Formats: sequence, C-alpha cells, structure tokens
Amino acid sequence: MLKNWKLQEVGGAVTLLICGLVLLLMPELTLVTIANVIGIFVIVIGAFFLVSYFMRKELAAGNNDLIKGLVIVFVGIFICVKSELVVSILPVVLGIGVVLSGILKLQHAFDLKRMGFGTWVRIAITAAINVFIGLIVILNPFSTAAWLMRLVGIAFIFSGVTDLVTTIYVSRKASEYYVDGKAEEE
Repeated sequence: MLKNWKLQEVGGAVTLLICGLVLLLMPELTLVTIANVIGIFVIVIGAFFLVSYFMRKELAAGNNDLIKGLVIVFVGIFICVKSELVVSILPVVLGIGVVLSGILKLQHAFDLKRMGFGTWVRIAITAAINVFIGLIVILNPFSTAAWLMRLVGIAFIFSGVTDLVTTIYVSRKASEYYVDGKAEEE
C-alpha cells in the first residue's frame, strides 16, 4: 500500500514539474493551447450527445440530447473563439490546484506529527508556502496572464519539488514507523 501511494505521489509531483516548466517557458502558447484543447474537448462532448440523439431508433420522452448537444457544441465553439476569456479564469483554477496541493502537504505534516516525528514542522512550512503562492495566483495581482502563468509555472515547480521531497521523506519515516513496530505499540 505504501509503495502504491509513493508511486502515485511521485507521478503527481513529476507531472507538476513538467507542467510548471512548460508554463514557465511558454506561457502565451500554453494559454492559447489549453483554451483550444478545452474548447475542442467540449465540442466533442456535445457531438457525442448529438450523435446519440440521431442514432437512437426509439423515441424517449424527456430526452434532451439534441438540445444538450447543441448547447454544449456552442459552448465549445465559444471557448475556442473567446479563448482570452478562458485564459483570464484559467490561472485562478490552476492557483486553486496549488492551494489544494499545499493543503495535502499540510495533512502529511500532521500525519508525521501524529507518528511522533519532530520534523513535521518543515513539511508544514513548505505546505504554508505552497498555500501562500497559490493564494497569490488566485488573487491575480499581476497585469498580464502570461506573467501570471509564469507564476503558476513557478508554483507548480515548487509544488512538484516539495511533493517529491515530502513523499520520499514521509515514505521513509512511515517505513521506519511500521518496521520498528511503533504502529503495533499504539
């Protein structure tokens, strides 16, 4: 179970690092690409509803697949055409992700404290910094989305690095905890 957790955490941390580097190095391209990918994805979902409606042989009372499909396709087209609007809210959504990552690290810190390890404070400090950076992103004090995306990239890199360090440390300490039999003493 611990190995599975460690693998998931390391995978998430590496994903954050990669996304952070892309956002840091290519913010304008990233913003437009993300908006277009979201728009295309929404169009595909709408098309699925439309195809479902026209492929159905029997009539179903109360089935709204035609209208759902049309509305969703139009929303997707709007996202693609008005990508600057999507881009303006995207950093806030990404900032929420950074805050959530910090809150998760805070949980890890409290878990270490409950296991009796005094080093939990360091993890808690990195978690607080993570939450602080995420809040800065959410409050958007910068004038351009590109700079904000660079900040999000830096936040993702910080979050990814601290996730890796935290995962390795917590994994090692949890192994010690269970190997030394401390878990059975409680």
